[in-house]
Amino acid sequence: MDVSVFVMDEVADFGLAALLETFGMANALREELTPVPEPWHIRTVALGASIRSSHGYLVPTTPLSDLPHVPRMMIVPAVNVLGADDLVGLVSAPANQPLLEQIREVHESGAYLAAACTGTFFLAEAGVLDASPATTSWWLGPTFRRRYPRVVLDEGRTLCRGPRVTTAGASLSHMDLALSLVHSVSPALVELVVRYLAVGNRATQSAFALPEVIARGNSLTAGFERWVRGHLSEQFRISQAAAELGVTERSLQRATHAELGMSPRDFVNDIRLDQATHLLRTTNMTVDTVAARVGYLNAGTLRALVRRRRGISITELRDSRFNW
Repeated sequence: MDVSVFVMDEVADFGLAALLETFGMANALREELTPVPEPWHIRTVALGASIRSSHGYLVPTTPLSDLPHVPRMMIVPAVNVLGADDLVGLVSAPANQPLLEQIREVHESGAYLAAACTGTFFLAEAGVLDASPATTSWWLGPTFRRRYPRVVLDEGRTLCRGPRVTTAGASLSHMDLALSLVHSVSPALVELVVRYLAVGNRATQSAFALPEVIARGNSLTAGFERWVRGHLSEQFRISQAAAELGVTERSLQRATHAELGMSPRDFVNDIRLDQATHLLRTTNMTVDTVAARVGYLNAGTLRALVRRRRGISITELRDSRFNW
């Protein structure tokens, strides 16, 4: 995927970094999957050869005039202009007409457009959001609605998809925007990216931990993790797993405590909870069915585990699906 991220002076540093880091993480993790998704090729573009970010950093860029072809995807991150009147003055300034023309050209070519936060005003000013659902930063909703009445605005949403255009809300929504674009290519890859970035409820990191990743540092714990996943729906004893791995139960206990800081039984519960969470968020299976799929005799055991390990109910866990 070839993506051009358009930036200008006063680009919001966090928004730009969130986009680049999310796509960078996707590229770093893509080879974990089979088949391997195509890489993301990100180019930072501008009207000239460089810009100054809102924090004064010099950002080298590729001039729009030097692009070999019309971008297949173009993203406009936020500029650090919080006042509505100042923002309208910026997007309507004669100096930015070449950018608006480029946005229209990209849209007319059939390519994909996206923007977040104050960057959404550039898409609206170019007319590519007309008759399309969209969102923007919540405090800019009234001005946006008055200036662009043909846009179907819902500033209460974090992320909004229209025909070949995606818009996102305020600052942190740059990450949601990038994740939604990764998801459109590979749902499996975005799940990995989300967990490595610990996106979502950041009260703890435990909900994002991947058992198969944390077990990699030790061949015995890695073998144990694979064995458990192969017998996930079964009722088994830790001694059985140890015997089939060719070690004593005590050796397995020492390995998991030393490597993972937990007992083999607790690690089994983590693996089961990981799979249960996936099923609850991605399927309509009943809780009883999910519990059976991950090796519990009844839903009560799973409910208690979710409450103990995640601090929420099954219903809350199921409702916490990612919005992309």
